[in-house]
Amino acid sequence: MAEPLRTVAGSLITIGDEILFGDIPNGNAHHIAVEFRSRGFRLERMVTIGDDEDEIVKTLSRCHQESQFLIVTGGLGPTDDDRTNAAVSRAFKRPLLQDPGYTQWLKERLAKQGRPWSEQVAKMAQMPQGAIKLGVGMAGYFLEHEEVPCYFLPGVPHEMRTLVAELVIPGLEKRFPKRLVSVKEILRLHGYFESELNRRLLTLRAEASGVEIGYLPHDAEVRLTFLATAESEQVARTRIEELEKKIIALVGQEHVIGRNQETLEKVIGEKLRERGWRLAVAESCTGGLLARKITALSGASDYFDRGLVTYSNGAKEELLKVPRELLAAHGAVSEEVALAMVRGVRDGAGVEVALATTGIAGPTGGTEEKPVGTVFIACATPRQCEVEKRHFTGNRELVQERAAQAALIMLWRNLYENTEVRSQNSE
Repeated sequence: MAEPLRTVAGSLITIGDEILFGDIPNGNAHHIAVEFRSRGFRLERMVTIGDDEDEIVKTLSRCHQESQFLIVTGGLGPTDDDRTNAAVSRAFKRPLLQDPGYTQWLKERLAKQGRPWSEQVAKMAQMPQGAIKLGVGMAGYFLEHEEVPCYFLPGVPHEMRTLVAELVIPGLEKRFPKRLVSVKEILRLHGYFESELNRRLLTLRAEASGVEIGYLPHDAEVRLTFLATAESEQVARTRIEELEKKIIALVGQEHVIGRNQETLEKVIGEKLRERGWRLAVAESCTGGLLARKITALSGASDYFDRGLVTYSNGAKEELLKVPRELLAAHGAVSEEVALAMVRGVRDGAGVEVALATTGIAGPTGGTEEKPVGTVFIACATPRQCEVEKRHFTGNRELVQERAAQAALIMLWRNLYENTEVRSQNSE
């Protein structure tokens, strides 16, 4: 009888005060999690600890007992706060030995640089008894302890990534060939609160067999995550696709922004390119952020014509032809001026689509009638011109970010609704 497929799950321990105290983001953990998942290995736990030897010993012992494999990053350097090797020696009761090959490599390297050999450098070549050196010119080793494969990797990101790709994943794949495959997909939705979406999808719980659904709110969108584990990648993807179709039918195609890494800017660009339309933007409170988001993508020149930052009233009058009397009567932060701005930039550029933002990003400038965070966003398409009044909370940077994101969503919605216009124009 063939050996059944199984889930292979392990633990990841990242070591370093600089991570624990928030001085640097834990990019190593993110990279390892993504790479391992894509190869059918699951992390049941991630633990971040500081450079405390006793804590490292306790964590190593606990995770080793609960894991099919163990990955550890950090703490392999020459300084006195690099304590991983000493902790491994204590936790696994293995004496530290000098690795002759790595010792020789380090001595030759120092000699070329005209630097002396020292006890600190010698520390880097120490490894627990039974360990096998990984890679050349970097810290890291493999150790099988009580039938559990353990990989100890450097905290330096590019070194860690090299060892993971070239040695760690191939080693685990050879050791665990009969494993289930996991596939993760993301569906990006707008127009729903997380709790509301969850209530709607409760009716599909019985039909989500074999697929775990997660909810990740992100500004104005909710990202639905699907994780399917199956005997093959094709089976896992099919399960997700079938569930995704049912969810879209339930919530409405018009609420789907994109999938996986399809950012709003990318989806908008594809829709504009598909229609042969060009876009121009006029910004006040967002100060060019909207144009920067759109032009961050390669190929944006196919559809993006121009962006104007018309911060002063004079600039709005001169560049967008906003009437002075309109500004005097309603103020720069108003529905009327937002509409005048979007029409002005659209007509001036001779494009099919335009966006405009005007508002009070703060922290000063707010009034009782128009408090800080008040923003008017206008969108012009071949079908219509429309404007929205929004109020965003947060500091100045957050208000600007949320206003720019809301403008993109407004444009996306209008592009979706203009599908009929495109088909009529193409006849």
